[in-house]
Amino acid sequence: MKNCKFLFILCLVTLFRIELYSESTIVNLNQLNDKPIQLVPSIYVLEDPTNALDYLSIKSNEKNLRFQKVTNAKEAFNFSYSKSTYWLKVNFTNPNELPMDTALVISYPRLKTLDLFLETHDQVKNIPSGYSIPSNNRPYQSRFFVFPIQFSAKSYATVYLKVNSPNAINLPIQIWKQKFYDRHEIDDHVIQALYFGITLAMITFNLFLYFILRDISYFLYVLVVLSSALAIATHNGIASEYLWNYSPWLDQYSINIFISVVLILFLIFMRNLLQTKNVLPKLDPWNWFFIVVQIILPIAYIFSFDTFIKWLVLSHTVTSFWILLLGVLCSLKKQRIAYFFLLAFSFLFLALIISTLRALGYIPTNVFTIEGPQYGSAAEMVLLAFALADRYNKIIKEKEIAENKVKINLEKSNFELEEKVKERTFKLNQTLSVLRRDLDVAKKIQENSISIDPNLRKNLYFDYRYLPVSEVGGDFFDITHLKDSSYRILVADATGHGVHAAMITMAIKGLYDPIKEFELPPNKVIEIFNEEFMDNFVSLNSLLTAIIIDIHFENHTIEFASAGHPAAVLIQKERTTLLPKTGRMIGLKKQTHYENKRLNFGTGDRLFVFTDGVYEVVNQKEEEFGEEQLHHHLLETRELPLFDVLDRLLKTLQNFQKTEERQDDLTILGFDL
Repeated sequence: MKNCKFLFILCLVTLFRIELYSESTIVNLNQLNDKPIQLVPSIYVLEDPTNALDYLSIKSNEKNLRFQKVTNAKEAFNFSYSKSTYWLKVNFTNPNELPMDTALVISYPRLKTLDLFLETHDQVKNIPSGYSIPSNNRPYQSRFFVFPIQFSAKSYATVYLKVNSPNAINLPIQIWKQKFYDRHEIDDHVIQALYFGITLAMITFNLFLYFILRDISYFLYVLVVLSSALAIATHNGIASEYLWNYSPWLDQYSINIFISVVLILFLIFMRNLLQTKNVLPKLDPWNWFFIVVQIILPIAYIFSFDTFIKWLVLSHTVTSFWILLLGVLCSLKKQRIAYFFLLAFSFLFLALIISTLRALGYIPTNVFTIEGPQYGSAAEMVLLAFALADRYNKIIKEKEIAENKVKINLEKSNFELEEKVKERTFKLNQTLSVLRRDLDVAKKIQENSISIDPNLRKNLYFDYRYLPVSEVGGDFFDITHLKDSSYRILVADATGHGVHAAMITMAIKGLYDPIKEFELPPNKVIEIFNEEFMDNFVSLNSLLTAIIIDIHFENHTIEFASAGHPAAVLIQKERTTLLPKTGRMIGLKKQTHYENKRLNFGTGDRLFVFTDGVYEVVNQKEEEFGEEQLHHHLLETRELPLFDVLDRLLKTLQNFQKTEERQDDLTILGFDL
């Protein structure tokens, strides 16, 4: 009897539950395994254009509300841009003897409001989510919206979802066993890490190439890849998960702004890489038109989202089509690099078109239309890298061809030159004797140019040695009485020696004579001299060092400025003080600044100014005499008269060199202060 009563009650309960759930498809959780169940075919939808309904009002008036199935939806609902609130309803049954842990997943990150209501036989549980909720307060940390739900053993439950968003409303909804979804989440992050790792490698490598080659195409490629990666990270929810955990404004606006940035950079990159300004000059103004559109529309869209969102999304498609069209036209003109560009952008273009059409509700939402942009971006990134690699190979080949042409021309020129040399050697020998006579004349002219006024020796005690390598040399010096007890000394050394250097010394004299008595400090005189030299003799491709020293006996001071000249030596009792360089060599650059320095001297001090030919004497062992030995010699002979000091120095250098042949002009001046 008791068994009969139990069976009767069980039948009533079963009939009651069948009647309760007969209005909708019941999802049997016993079908769950390692793959998810697509819930869209089992869900009923209610659109609330008034946005006034809440859970209690729906439950109190559910029989009069028209929940309907969307028959054309298979993997996801696509309500495009809608101001309505959508209520979704799905029933579950767990016939198992044990509770089941599941994860309800909505794999679309741009839903502002996404509230779940779990209704069981004994309670109703509300779980709020959506990007209006900080990620730390969501039930599950993921780039998508995940609701962990535990279904009791042998239970029935109903899930309601409330959805509202200013963005396109796409709802791919699945239910997983919790442990399998956790594994899927790990695999998904590995794929994302692989994509963004490749992106980072591409950025780093091409940035490195940019700094080596200084080719702006590589830098523009880096910007394109970086902006594309940010757009993808925003599109697939990675940015919301890792870059900003809670920013409703960015979640709402960032994806379309980043797409506009990608298109702007792509237009600039295309103009540079394909040279569309030269190849398609009539179409080039349209590039700037589309760039301006992609700047203005995102700004307008920020101020009025509802008004401009569809226009902005449409502009992305039109601009992408324009870039694709130019790629086709450049390919028709047989630009090799355009083939790579066209193929690369075709993948991105296809992905962008699919994303746009899905956002506007013209194609269904599924795994392919959701993940398509990321795959397209990866293909575009790799193919563009091939395009740049091909560009680099082309540059290398062009360089090799140019070098071969230069080599052939050089060999031809060398042969012709040898013939001309043979022909002219005879003529040169004929004129050699004439040149020798001319050199003798040049020697006398140069000696006259550096002659010293005998009146200077009345108040200035000095001696000097001037020994050019050949008949004429590149060293020059001048001693000028400024006024009262002040004297100005110039020592200059033109690069090289012989006739060419001697001609430079004539130029030095011609430039220096008009300015040497200016009442200016030495550094200003050198600056004027450098400007005049650059204006008049830069074509000679010669440089020179120089030092100007002003000796003021009245206040016992020395002012000096040195244009890369060897340091003069001031002997003060038992120590030496150097007058170092205060600026670069003359003839390198206009508007060069030279520092002016001042030193004090005492009675009995001695000053030596010289060119580098004094200490760069080399012996048979290729050892250089050096500045240190020179300074030591000058200090060691400080008690001798200047005449003896300079003669002993020349003998010391000759003994060191063990030959009378010198390698450079030699000039040294000594002053008793």
